[in-house]
Formats: sequence, C-alpha cells, structure tokens
Amino acid sequence: MRQRRARASEPRRRQAVVRFSSAELGLVRERAALAGLAVGAWIGQTAIEAAEGGTSTSIGLPDLLLLHADVVLAGQLAGPDAPEVAERVACLLARLDAAIDLVVAEFERGSR
Repeated sequence: MRQRRARASEPRRRQAVVRFSSAELGLVRERAALAGLAVGAWIGQTAIEAAEGGTSTSIGLPDLLLLHADVVLAGQLAGPDAPEVAERVACLLARLDAAIDLVVAEFERGSR
C-alpha cells in the first residue's frame, strides 16, 4: 500500500504542474514505489528536501537498492564458473550494504 507523506503544519493548497516524458514518468513511478509513497507524495517530499538543502534519502536509498539488485543479478549471470567475479561481487555487495546502512541511519536520525 502506498503511503502519503507527512502532514504539514498548515493546509497544502498550492499546486504545481509538472510534465514528464513517458520514460521520466516511469522512473518517477519506480522511485516512488521503492520509497513506498504515492507519486505525488514522493515528488512533494523530494522537492521539499531539495529546497531545504538536505540530502534526499528518497532518491539515494532507492538508487542504492537498485544498484544492489543489479550487482546481485550480475553475479548470478556470471555463474559458478567465474570465482573471481563472485569474489568481486561479494566485495561490491559488502560496500553497498555499508552505504545502505549509512543512508538508512541518516534517514532515521533526520526523522526523529
């Protein structure tokens, strides 16, 4: 179930129209889904984070998770006959896991 973003201290009555190409909208939908948010909520959250000068975990974390999945797939495609590839994949996954942990910790620190 997609979530809405946090309630604002005052009603949100202003709108902005944003136009996307089909490819751009697909990417936005993908990122919103990874963040567990509706498209409008994700766009709003990301815009506010950018305007406030903060680092946007709603962008960073999904990127890292997609990269993690790509590295896992690359390792699977290499197969068991490429032990050097498996070793490199394991190292990359360890680095990605550490980066994901840092982003999640930063997000949790910011949401308190």
